[in-house]
Amino acid sequence: MKKNLFRYMAIFLSAIVISSGFTQATFAKVKQKATQVKAPEIKAKSAVVYCENTGEVIFEKNAHERCNPYSTTKIMTALLASQKLQLDREVTVSKAASDIGESTMDLNEGEIVTVEQLLYGLLLPSGNDAAYALGETVSGDIESFAALMNETAVNIGCKNTHFVNPNGLKADGHYSSAYDMMQIFKVAMSSDVVRKIAGTETYTVPATNNHAERNLENTCKLLKEKGIGVVAAKTGSWADENSIVFRYEKNGLRFCIAIMQSGLKTREDDARLLIAYGEEAVKGVKVVKSGKAVGKVAIKGGVKTRLDAYTSADGIAYVPKGGSEKLISTRVDMSDKVKAPVKAGDVVGKYVILVADEPVNEVPLVIKESVNRGWLPSQIGISNLATVLICSGLIILSGLWIYISAKRAKIKRRKERARKMKIMELARRQVEEEENRRRRGWNF
Repeated sequence: MKKNLFRYMAIFLSAIVISSGFTQATFAKVKQKATQVKAPEIKAKSAVVYCENTGEVIFEKNAHERCNPYSTTKIMTALLASQKLQLDREVTVSKAASDIGESTMDLNEGEIVTVEQLLYGLLLPSGNDAAYALGETVSGDIESFAALMNETAVNIGCKNTHFVNPNGLKADGHYSSAYDMMQIFKVAMSSDVVRKIAGTETYTVPATNNHAERNLENTCKLLKEKGIGVVAAKTGSWADENSIVFRYEKNGLRFCIAIMQSGLKTREDDARLLIAYGEEAVKGVKVVKSGKAVGKVAIKGGVKTRLDAYTSADGIAYVPKGGSEKLISTRVDMSDKVKAPVKAGDVVGKYVILVADEPVNEVPLVIKESVNRGWLPSQIGISNLATVLICSGLIILSGLWIYISAKRAKIKRRKERARKMKIMELARRQVEEEENRRRRGWNF
């Protein structure tokens, strides 16, 4: 009976532990819909929208026509500088670099700055002086650097591009196209350094050997618009001719967009039109809906030690042209460092969507209830409720064990008394028989 009792105890405790385990994530797909969207009418002379997800150009207007790229040229300068130079390398600014006019980061002759600071000065305030200093540092002189720029452009696949300087100032023979600048920008975005700096709104350069601290601000207004999806950009301007190349990322959808020679007041409007067009023209696969429970997260030290984790938004995947939805897969990356107390809405992991085993989108996972700190057993993953159930079970089982043990002891004592009484009865009878024989004088 004891063996059965302990077997029931083990089953009871195992059920409590299993009940708080994790569940596997699942996802539902919504088939991709093909829609025809009317192309927008933009003011720019030329433009192109490339969808990185599908590998297609989804919009173009005079995309291969040569035009002056102006300061979007600096994306090539940034790409080469990030490839050829260490970020912490110190550069002494030359007189030629400090004398460059128009937009600058206000470098002084003889000033000592790092390559990283020059890159911020290049891409945020669009410093012509920073471009010149970087070009000199990479190649020794501007002519050699321009040759390197052109060689790199050819390697990238540009067919309508020729650079004369590293900053985009007007010069004979300095030209590119919307398509070529899109290609250059796409390659530049593969650099973590360039992508980070081109997506920075403001940056502070500490005081140098002959310049006070200065604050740099990005010329791209779109970076400051919340929710628009612009994550990195470089503008270019000359009088009323304004250009921009930028990267769009939102809900897993990624575009590289180049707009050349739009108006001062229409460049950003053109950008918004092309973004809206791209969002409508490229329809993805809804892999998971917002608010879906996809697993459980462990809450260390909480009143509850397991909570459902929910997707905070729809998860979309975009399949390359001609690709199958079978390329889509998912995984749940749950944090193992969540400690009580936690609040409803806290991010506890991410739902990763992959296409051909490459991550393309991430949806934050959140909890929907708050959890305070629990009792001591919660430190090893046992919730307050489980603790109560376990303790109650142990008390009940202990009580049963005590009751059964007492019952068995009582039965044992009763049997022992009966045995003793039987022996006493036998002895009494024997004594009586012997007394009877004595009285009758029987001798045997």
